Formats: sequence, C-alpha cells, structure tokens
Amino acid sequence: MRDILLDIGQALSLENLDKLTDEELKEIILKHIEKRCLLEKSLFILSEDLAFSSELSISVLSTVNRILYKIYSDIDFYRFIAYCFDEFIRIIPAENISFMEKHPDLNYLILKVGSGKIKLRDFKTKIFDIDDSLAGRVFKKGHFIYIADIKKNKKFNLRLSTLPIRSVLSVPVKIQNEIVGVINFSHPDTNAFNESCIFFFISLVHLFSTVLTNFKLYRENLKFNEYLKKEVQRQTLELQKLNKKLYKASITDSLTGIPNRRFFFKRLEEEYARSLRYGDSFCLVLFDLDSLKKVNDTFGHPEGDRLIKLFAKILKNNTRKEDIIARIGGDEFGCILIGASLQGAKKFAENIKESFKSKYKKITVSTSGAVGCMGTGLSFTFYKSYKEFFEKVDRGLFQAKKSKDTIKVIETD
Repeated sequence: MRDILLDIGQALSLENLDKLTDEELKEIILKHIEKRCLLEKSLFILSEDLAFSSELSISVLSTVNRILYKIYSDIDFYRFIAYCFDEFIRIIPAENISFMEKHPDLNYLILKVGSGKIKLRDFKTKIFDIDDSLAGRVFKKGHFIYIADIKKNKKFNLRLSTLPIRSVLSVPVKIQNEIVGVINFSHPDTNAFNESCIFFFISLVHLFSTVLTNFKLYRENLKFNEYLKKEVQRQTLELQKLNKKLYKASITDSLTGIPNRRFFFKRLEEEYARSLRYGDSFCLVLFDLDSLKKVNDTFGHPEGDRLIKLFAKILKNNTRKEDIIARIGGDEFGCILIGASLQGAKKFAENIKESFKSKYKKITVSTSGAVGCMGTGLSFTFYKSYKEFFEKVDRGLFQAKKSKDTIKVIETD
C-alpha cells in the first residue's frame, strides 16, 4: 500500500513523502483531493456562465486552459496574476487591467499588478485608502461599481490618478470566499463598456477568483487521496461536459437557439460531399424576412428580435429531425432538406411563407425564399463546389427579394 501511495505522490510532484507514515500519507492525500474536486467543480460552473457567445466561448476556454496549465509551473503569485492579465487583455474590450490587494494590517489597498497599455510603473500612487477611493468602496461593499466617465462622477477621486482613462469598472476578488482585493478594468473612452461587457468582466473575475483559489491551494502542497483514479475520471467527465457545452454554444445562434452560420456551412459542405459520392439528394432553401426593417422602424428592435425568433420557431416546427436549419445572417435563414425533391422543397418553402404570414398578427409580414437541389435524376443539377451551389441559390434569393413574398426555384440546366 505504501508503494502505491508513494507512486501517486511522485506522479503529482509532491515532496518529502518518505518522512510520512502510511496514515499521514492517507490523511494528507484525502484532504487535498476533496479541496481539488471542489475547485474543479466551481471552475466548471463558472465557465458555463461564460458560454453566452460562440466566438467568445472558444477564446475563453483556450485562455483558461493556458492559465490552468500555468498554475503548476514555478511562478510566484503576482507574476501569475500578471500572466493571467496579459492573457485576458487579448480577448476583452478593455485597454487596461489592474489588481489591488488589501494590506494585511492597514486600511489600504496596495496596487500589485497593472497590465495593458498602462503598466504598474505608470501609476501616480500605488496605495489607496479604502475609505477614500473607488476600489476601496468596492472592497468594503463586495459589489462592483461601474463609472462611465470618471470626470463626471464624484465616486472617483481624481487626485489619485493622472492616467488617460475615462471609463472604469471595479470588481471585488475573492479567494476561498474571502474578499482579498479588487480588479479594475479601464478604457480611455467614456461609457466604453456596455451591459454585455460588464456582465462578461464580472463573470471573468468570478472565474479568476476560482483560479486564484486553485493556485493558492496548490502552493500549499496538499495531497490527493487513495481514490485518485476514480476522482480523476469524474473530473475528466465534468470537463468533457464543459467542452460539449462550449462547442454547442459556438455553433448556436444566441438569439434564436437554432444553429448558426458556422455550423450551417460545415453541414452544407458535408452534404454536398455525400451527394457527390453516393448520389444522395438534398435541397437548399434560403429565406429572407421582407418585413424586418418595417417592424423595427414601427415597433422597435425588441419586436424585430421577436419576429426573428418567431420565424426560427416556425422553421423548427416544420422540419424533420434529419434536416438542418440555421440563422445565417441578420434576417436570413437557411434550410438543408435531406433526401427532398425539388417539388417537395418548393412546397416546404411555400408552407413556411404562408405560416409566417398567418402567425404574426401586429402587421402584415412576408418572407422571400429560394430553392435549389442536388442529387441524381432529371430534376437535379450539379455544381463545382458547395460554395457555388450556395451562391446560385443566394442569387435566386436576391431576385425573390426584389418582388417580395416570392419563392424562387433554381431550375436545372
């Protein structure tokens, strides 16, 4: 048993194991695995919160993976934070990030790390009174504060900074559920951060707090328990679930919940290749909402979004499981109908057009569409590539939009 425990310890790069008894080994390893599992679970949950944008989700996942790997390298606490900030600055719409830490004894926050266009050396002062600073108020209250223009807001003490910044978001940082400091995001423009940016920054700080907790606990050199293999398998499954969620977010349109342009063209390429190889037929149907601008101008963009979601719902309710639907543009949608005939695809497009008109009641709306098919037989034609096929149908959609409330059928050559 001792040999097994020592092997586990060596695999984890733990030191001074020979000096411990078997019981001490077991106890230390057990405590470490319990805390490690809790941290991984927290990281998993927080990462899920960031999966609200397909491109952003992929960038965040890649950045988090690099940061997690860095935890186990030989690097001190503040250099680790600086490394993380350098990674964050590449994917966020802020120009500067700084970290302030509570002094262990005095009522001050100490500036420890600055990254972005403004470095640590650029700050006029590195000591901030908790009772007389924006970051201090955030630290005391435990809630973020956003200032759209520091020159017009009394919460910001202009005497403390001569830096070229106008917008500031200050967010508290926790390690093991205790507020230890504040992270500040800043930009030289006024009102630089919209609601989505603020939500993302706050979520990023929550995630970063978990990373710092992981860093601290790893440096305390706690041990894994004798059930290591089982726990590693469980953690691996959790990370696999996270990857699946992030992948789904990266191929899903956030407004409608149906697949997005990236996924659509990937599947169109696959169906095109399958059609060439096996002679399988499929039809491409494109739609454009004629009335979206009118709805936006009359009722506002929230109602326009509702119109887009209504059309996506109609598509979803009128296609089979094997068919592919997607939002491929602002008001443009695509459908790949597997095994469909030209006549069947045309009837499908007409049904969608009429259903859309009947479902929306506020004003009269319409949609234009175009239909093209690939496969074998007299009713189909072939194209040099899936891109040429799409472009041919898209040109048909352009023609249909000129007339409005029209379905254009791409005839065979």
